[in-house]
Amino acid sequence: MRTAKALILKTFGSETTQVRRSRMFVLGGTASGVVGGIGSLHNVCHSLCVTAVSILAIFGITTQILPLMFLQVYQMYFWTAALVFTLLSAYFYLRQRHPMTRDRNLLLINTGLLIFGLPFSQIADYMDFFRFIGGSLTLAGLFLLVLGKKFKTVYRPGLQSANLGRVQTAIDYPTFRLPKLTAQSLLFIIVIGGFLTNQYLMYRMRIMNNINSAAVSTTTSAMKPLSKIKLTPFDIALAKERMDQNNDGICDTCGMPIQQCIDTGQIDCNMGNNKEAIGILDSQHIHANIKVYVNGNALDFAKSEYYMKSSFIHVEDNQNKENASSVLHMHAKNVPLWLFFRSLGMKLEKDSLTLVDGQVLTTENGNSLKFYLDGKKVDGLRDYVFQPLDKLLISYGPKDDPNLQTQINSVTNYAKDHQK
Repeated sequence: MRTAKALILKTFGSETTQVRRSRMFVLGGTASGVVGGIGSLHNVCHSLCVTAVSILAIFGITTQILPLMFLQVYQMYFWTAALVFTLLSAYFYLRQRHPMTRDRNLLLINTGLLIFGLPFSQIADYMDFFRFIGGSLTLAGLFLLVLGKKFKTVYRPGLQSANLGRVQTAIDYPTFRLPKLTAQSLLFIIVIGGFLTNQYLMYRMRIMNNINSAAVSTTTSAMKPLSKIKLTPFDIALAKERMDQNNDGICDTCGMPIQQCIDTGQIDCNMGNNKEAIGILDSQHIHANIKVYVNGNALDFAKSEYYMKSSFIHVEDNQNKENASSVLHMHAKNVPLWLFFRSLGMKLEKDSLTLVDGQVLTTENGNSLKFYLDGKKVDGLRDYVFQPLDKLLISYGPKDDPNLQTQINSVTNYAKDHQK
């Protein structure tokens, strides 16, 4: 009698513990999923927003949209809380004598969200890998959670408290048995195969880009540039200097991996509220005329070492060398003139111009540095963003240079041949 009573208590105690552990798992899994999902929303939103901004920029529409930007500040807290809840859920899952298929799928979803939303800047160069894996695990868990409803039920014997008679208690168990190929294993093969295929194609694409173009961006992000023009090595270095001043691999403005901003054609992050930010590459294409004189001699920009140093503003090769040397091409909005000179190894300031050889031209010893826009003298051109068909002149020489008007008249009008 005592043996039977002990057996009853043991059985019902075990069943109660099983139910309690299952409920604890569900609560922990739900909390982990909610917190992890909120932490990952920032990454998802940023990718969608950057794509939208890039597309709008092609049509000349400049905008800044990032509605979930505020989540970046709390991303680490959300991710840590989600990790704690997931570990607790995993503990209760492993303590269950007969883990339910539903619990396993929920754990898979939460794990995927954790991997997708990793907030560590040290792995910024590998975030494509983690997002692919995390996203795949999350989708796989959701797929199995829905598919699991179609699994058949099996029965195991239980004990009835009143008469110790055996009854049939229905408990959901998956019907598959390894090594039988099931929907789960097939999906796993598809995910791994897709990842390997993706990595192979990205590897081949980088090889072909390196062969076909010397001015290529080292693209590691899943987001590909919408422009056919690629950032030059100068542009990439400048982008990192302007968007990642603390060198942590994360954009100082939007909080995403710096490479993702670069790969979408940015040297200034367009997700902030800076209206003077340099626009996304290929957001416009305009031309202007320019001449630079030093002691009466015009600088010749029609040289191979000066062509296409920056994709944002540059001179291009042309059979007509006068045309090539005097036409500026701007491929984005808000590109200041200093960027052109810096790309050539020069430095344009408000009252000085440093040449490639290090010579500094400034107003002194009877000489002066003069700036003209459309024939009219201006204080400086360093931060000037030229307009279509502008005529720009920078002249260094005597303060009362008798040839100044001749230099002004020498600024060509070839830009109109390029402007559509």
